[in-house]
Amino acid sequence: MGMGRSRVLAATIAGAIVLSLAPSARAQAKPPAGAAAAGKPDLNAAKKHYGEGDKKFKAGDFAGAITEFKAANDIKSTPHAERYIGKCEDNLGHPQAAVEWYDKFLAHVPDKLATEADEIKKRAAEIKALPGKVHVESNPPGASVSVDGKPQSSPTPMDAELSPGPHTLKLSEPGRLPTEKQIDVAFASTQTVSANLDPEPASAPSPPPVAAAPPSPPPSAAPSPPPPPESHSMAPALITGGLAVVAAGVGTVFGVMALGDKSDFDKNPTTHTADNGDTHALIADMAFGVALTFGVTSAVLFLTRDEAPATSSAALRTTARADANRKAVTLTPVPVVGPHSGGAGLVLRF
Repeated sequence: MGMGRSRVLAATIAGAIVLSLAPSARAQAKPPAGAAAAGKPDLNAAKKHYGEGDKKFKAGDFAGAITEFKAANDIKSTPHAERYIGKCEDNLGHPQAAVEWYDKFLAHVPDKLATEADEIKKRAAEIKALPGKVHVESNPPGASVSVDGKPQSSPTPMDAELSPGPHTLKLSEPGRLPTEKQIDVAFASTQTVSANLDPEPASAPSPPPVAAAPPSPPPSAAPSPPPPPESHSMAPALITGGLAVVAAGVGTVFGVMALGDKSDFDKNPTTHTADNGDTHALIADMAFGVALTFGVTSAVLFLTRDEAPATSSAALRTTARADANRKAVTLTPVPVVGPHSGGAGLVLRF
């Protein structure tokens, strides 16, 4: 009997435990109230933040407005909020962030914001064309800088505004190795470029110059052979000889005439006959004198021979000067007057 009661008591306690646990399990299986509503965006809160942001934007409080617009966009992302966030960043002087939000807005523009989209596209293009600021430093300072091959007016450290895109910087300084830097400039950006200019390596000493061998003396030039003697010209001798013959002929003619006049004077002495005889005799004397002069001259020219040329250079120079000073053959008439006669002669120069 005792054992039976114990079994009944244990069964009763176990049933009570089961009954006490059953309501708790049912309570856990039932979903809590408002669980479905927790997954939906709070549109009322988003509208409230958007309205506050619009008020602050119109009041010029761009920092406060951007906070409200971002809070609204975090709850529910809309093109309206993205557009205003970009405009707030633009007015706050943050061009990079402004373009980022403008691009988000332009990615899904509703038809009713087409006019605003054209305005945003234009503004985004203007920002993307803004130059970037590059600060260039070198160690040591004072280096010359060229950008894309164009020298800059100031040495390092210096600042330059460069268009967006890749650029090549070259730094150089006397006595140091030049260096190049490839940079990519973003629009409306700021960056610093530094470069070390290493000293040029010391050049190896040049070898001592090798003494050049003295040039060998030129071979002694053999003395040039003396020029051949000039051929003796017979023209002056022939000319003077011919003149002597002519003068002798003239003298003979007038001599005969003088003898005829003397014979006439002996037969019939008259003054006219005497004058004619004297005149004819005078001309004959003059002609014979001229004939004698030319005859002697012709003989001298005919018998004269050129001297052998000197072998020394001094003699050659003397002969050259004599040849240069030699004049042409000239004939000059000279009167000849005696105590009882008269006549004329010729002087030959050559």
